[in-house]
Amino acid sequence: MKEHPAIGARIVKEVLTDVEAPDFVAVAVNVAHYHHEKVDGTGYPCGLKGTEIPVEARIMALADVFDALVSKRCYKEAFSFDTAFSIIVQDAGTHFDPELARVFLRCRPQL
Repeated sequence: MKEHPAIGARIVKEVLTDVEAPDFVAVAVNVAHYHHEKVDGTGYPCGLKGTEIPVEARIMALADVFDALVSKRCYKEAFSFDTAFSIIVQDAGTHFDPELARVFLRCRPQL
């Protein structure tokens, strides 16, 4: 499980080999590679913290966790939006970039 970000990043880089937009490729690779890092440094695969984590991966971390929380999975029922937003609030500053979490929470009406 903890190897999937690095493996995903390698796959994304390989799939995008012929794309002539290096900035796009870098963002895509960063999202795949670092979306399980946590701003307090306890994430994986590299244990990055704070702004060491590319901003695109910090954004994806919020989206990924929110989607996982509100979606039914074979191992769990979907959480309510209220519960999911409460978890985002609780984990702002540890799991999630606190400023990005505030921006995400302001998007609640659109979600």
